[in-house]
Amino acid sequence: MARPEDAALATEAGPHEVEVLGTAIDTIVQVESAIRKLTALRTVLVAAADRSVPAAEAALLSPASPSTRGPALSARAELAQRAFVADLATALLLPEPTTRTLVEEARTLVHELPATLDALADGTISYRHAQRVIEHTADLEPEATRAVETAGLARACDTTATGLARHLRRARERVHPERQAVRHQRAATDRHVRLEPAADGMSWLTAFLPATTGHAVMDRLDHATTALAGRDEPRTPDQLRADVLAALLLDDADGAASAALARVAPVPTHTESIDDDRAAVAGVARSVVPRVHVTVPVLTLLGQGDEPAELDGYGPIDPDTARSLAAGAPSFTRLLTHPHTGAILDVGRESYVVPADLRRHLVVRDATCRFPGCGRRATACDVDHLVAYADGGTTSTDNLIHLCRHHHRLKHETSWRPSTSRDPDGPPGSVTWTSPTGRTHVSAPATSPGPRRVDPADEASVGPRPPGELPDDGLGPPPF
Repeated sequence: MARPEDAALATEAGPHEVEVLGTAIDTIVQVESAIRKLTALRTVLVAAADRSVPAAEAALLSPASPSTRGPALSARAELAQRAFVADLATALLLPEPTTRTLVEEARTLVHELPATLDALADGTISYRHAQRVIEHTADLEPEATRAVETAGLARACDTTATGLARHLRRARERVHPERQAVRHQRAATDRHVRLEPAADGMSWLTAFLPATTGHAVMDRLDHATTALAGRDEPRTPDQLRADVLAALLLDDADGAASAALARVAPVPTHTESIDDDRAAVAGVARSVVPRVHVTVPVLTLLGQGDEPAELDGYGPIDPDTARSLAAGAPSFTRLLTHPHTGAILDVGRESYVVPADLRRHLVVRDATCRFPGCGRRATACDVDHLVAYADGGTTSTDNLIHLCRHHHRLKHETSWRPSTSRDPDGPPGSVTWTSPTGRTHVSAPATSPGPRRVDPADEASVGPRPPGELPDDGLGPPPF
């Protein structure tokens, strides 16, 4: 147990230690900026080497090759390109597919996305940010590419690459000439499941699915994990999700699959056998109805418009899918918006659990945890007061934000401090976070519905979720 004199000593030494820490972070930021600038230089050099391949074609091909002697110019160019990629790959000790991607990305950045390359050269964005811009401008015409690039770079300097991808998806949908429903139908034909081996007797099972399906699957896993977690549960949330997935896929009537696995899989310590555990887990998981929020413009719902809907935690989905979900899926929450202002007009009541109206507004506004860079969905977060209710803080949209359990604890137990943003040019609902070393980061909401208050009597229904409702981080519930 800490002694009072130790606490006093730590307080006295605090400012100096924070200054040292701040200097260390400054230095790391400078190194990262240098890495980004060098990465931009590498990109320019790779693109220049790529441009020189046609001129060096004769040297890259064997004189004895039939392709060299034949009239098939495309085959000659392809072989020369392969020789160049193989040469670069062996020089960099990289796999050829990775090197081929590096060349293609360099070609795109130099010739099609010069503003993104400039931002990388300035150290403003990372290469991961640049890759997200490349990904979301693929197959667009030059004018549309510039529009998406401009919209993305406007947000890239204050968000992670994952957060940037969400903004880019929306920008891409606004300018893409082909209907989203057609593209989605074409992409859905490529859905698949892959199994890849891993070390230590493990493997990776991945699935490429429509966004709505994937989010519904993950939501069921999350809620089943929450239901199974408890004081006597030794498994972590990640372990529970993996066990829930296996239980749902392998639970069978005669127990043959479970019996076969029992010979190679670890037997849980809190049940007599893996058969019993898998059956119990599957039973809990099947009792959970997935909850996925879909925001649908009202004219789209009525079939009089083609504005994309918004899938919570992902971004735009095609109108046909949204109309289908809003019409008949009991596990999806339907939120209707004004066709011009985007303001919420109606909140559906078909979900598994109906939260307070204010919470629904906040879920739509925030979309994710409001700590800078965190992408955890708002539906899996606590709702917290910026100014504590006990200190006079109101239960209103301008004083409530979503925080995941990890960042909720960070707010209460560290010197990170959030406050309402004072930037007049920032979007309403922005929150400024101040780090322990004095840096400020602005977290903007996904949308900005108008302010709305509730009675103090409704405080419990819109305040932080009960401790047992979310998976814990291993340190217990937040101190409130």
